[in-house]
Amino acid sequence: MSTAYRSATDSSINSSPTSRPTAAPLGDRYRLERIHLEVTNVCNFKCEFCPDAIMERKRGHMDIALLEKALDEIAEKRLAKIVAFHLMGEPLIYPRIFEAIALATARDLNLHLTTNGSTFHIRPEHIHKLVDSGIPKVTISLQTPEPETFIIRGAPPNLAPDQYFEGITRYVQANLLSASSTRVHLKFLDTTPHPFLVPHKTMHVLEGKEQMQKQLKEWCDRLLAVLPSDHPHRPTPQVLQHRLAQHKPGRWQVIELTPKLALETFPLDSWGNAESTTVIPASFGYCNGTTDQAGILYDGTVVPCCKDYEGKIPLGNINNTTLLDILDQQQPACGLRAGFNKFQVTHPVCKRCMGADSRQKSLLRQVGSIAYFKLYNPVMKRLNPGWGEV
Repeated sequence: MSTAYRSATDSSINSSPTSRPTAAPLGDRYRLERIHLEVTNVCNFKCEFCPDAIMERKRGHMDIALLEKALDEIAEKRLAKIVAFHLMGEPLIYPRIFEAIALATARDLNLHLTTNGSTFHIRPEHIHKLVDSGIPKVTISLQTPEPETFIIRGAPPNLAPDQYFEGITRYVQANLLSASSTRVHLKFLDTTPHPFLVPHKTMHVLEGKEQMQKQLKEWCDRLLAVLPSDHPHRPTPQVLQHRLAQHKPGRWQVIELTPKLALETFPLDSWGNAESTTVIPASFGYCNGTTDQAGILYDGTVVPCCKDYEGKIPLGNINNTTLLDILDQQQPACGLRAGFNKFQVTHPVCKRCMGADSRQKSLLRQVGSIAYFKLYNPVMKRLNPGWGEV
């Protein structure tokens, strides 16, 4: 997912082989900030804010040998600072998910997993398996923190809202009480209108400071209840109140509760204007696809970012060659970078993704994409190491 511009899509495929822009020598750096690995695109939820219901790609799971091949290359060639089991689908219903986590952690990869948290009730053995797995970070897409809004999740009939919330609570508390170093983020959907974003659909979950802070406070109290009041990592009521008061609606923010737990608010985005009826396409702007991020779909297809959920901008397939070759030698990815390096948006999917439902907002998003990626993002990362690592 993205903030206003955290992940956009693709661009030009017109660069000549002799002018292919390649990455600088790695040294101690990583080739990408983030690689999204889609271990499965099968999901047991049909959330109204997600394009899963309209996705036309065939459903399936990544072959474990293909996953191991990808992890080997990422580890050996330092291809990504963060490896995320996240694109489409629910990773905890991947039949070999704990084997997959073990493969990644054995290679000392900085693995992040994003889950809707449903299996913590449906398959309660997942709680301690995940706590004991050694995974560096788990993000739980709670999103709808109350029964009234849970209805938009399209959850399976055997999962009631109270069961869903209780399962998540049990996992978070088990992790807090364990010796695990796993960091957990609990994500809340912020539907406050935002000038840069075109909502996927009109919906109302949490809007404005008062409503958001009420839910944040309730979940803080709920999750931290397992820690005694004098626990060294439990914030005092005054500290907690101060941290929550810093929240500003309509933007991505992380509120630290303990070294192992944070609440994260995230604005409602459009998934590349997937279902927008009116889109004024972009003609200029910048995206970090293939420069700082990329995705691998379950069948091995490489895409420029996490928003290309349909695989409409295939850059190559790791069944046939290496990821590094796809990113730095083959024409689609090289052409993409050539276009964005000139602030040109030429691919129809990118034009739609970076556009908006009015000329004014479309222009704002195009200018904003350059300002965000070229100015704001680098400054924030220098000031706050780890900033933006959702």
